[in-house]
Amino acid sequence: MTETVAASAEAPEAEAPHADSPRSTGGRARPLARLRPFAGPLVLVAMVAYFTFLYGDRYFSKVNLVNNVLGSVAFVAIVAAGQTVVMVVGEFDLSVSGLAALASVSTGVLVATTTVNGDPAQPTNVALAVGLGLLIGLAGGVCNGLLVSRVGILAFIATLATSLVFANFASYRVDGRPVYNLVERHFVEVARGQVAGIPNRVLIAFGIAAVIWFVLDRTPLGRRMYAVGGNPTAARYSGINVKNVKLIAFAVCGVTAAAGGILQSANNATANLTAPNPWMLQSIAAVFLGMAMFRNGLPNLPGTLLGVVMLRVLENGLNYSDINSYIQSVILGLAILLAVVPLAISRLREAR
Repeated sequence: MTETVAASAEAPEAEAPHADSPRSTGGRARPLARLRPFAGPLVLVAMVAYFTFLYGDRYFSKVNLVNNVLGSVAFVAIVAAGQTVVMVVGEFDLSVSGLAALASVSTGVLVATTTVNGDPAQPTNVALAVGLGLLIGLAGGVCNGLLVSRVGILAFIATLATSLVFANFASYRVDGRPVYNLVERHFVEVARGQVAGIPNRVLIAFGIAAVIWFVLDRTPLGRRMYAVGGNPTAARYSGINVKNVKLIAFAVCGVTAAAGGILQSANNATANLTAPNPWMLQSIAAVFLGMAMFRNGLPNLPGTLLGVVMLRVLENGLNYSDINSYIQSVILGLAILLAVVPLAISRLREAR
């Protein structure tokens, strides 16, 4: 009996056939289902081609596409990778922006050459400062995980509350002001340096995403996470510790939120309280876009990263168009709806 339970805990990947799989249609996959994995990349290529047609070399250049698009998307990609893990287990984290701000300013205060009031300061060792920032992210993620998995508070309420705690404590920490003069060479070069013409921040984001993808897709822990997100009750009966799995997911999300905040402060040489504010909505939107494009509605890292890049390419192109920033937000919101509506319709059809 014990062996049976252990085996089922290690291998819950025997999933029911998806609605768009060949097995669910009598051996014939629907044409739209076959095209789904290519839809996202094709839309991305079409957007780049469209903006290139409009703006030529100004748009299609290394400075714009690599530095402005990929370089700026790296921070959101890191946060969205952690958000993907939480959404895999069936939850979501609204506190990533506040936690990123707290980790960012906490690290910045230690690295800055002047205090918030402008007085000279002796910077702390960069590795120690970054490590402390990441530990703050881990502690915040564990706190969220305990509130959701052990106390039983809904993730929406728990992470909304902790978001306010993290953001306001960060503001209190620096008296509501940005932390300037983060000019320590080793700290700044972590984000601004390049390898073969590719910014370090892009390589760091790719490395973090690759590790998370490997864990989700190639390890027993990843399979347990998908099992918990698919059916927590069945996962519990199969021997999976659902509470611990959710706790791990929130802890990972906390660390990635902190990493994104610290990396952005290194790139800007400034720890700004408001810079991470859009990341919560952007990270969740990216995961939903990825769900709509891949795996029949399951959160997944490739889809999330593609969603992050698509949102940034669209935003970048709209900036070239000199469209009012409020109208840009309307267009971005409509674009997300258009991408997610087909997924919602397909799920309604499956439920009938």
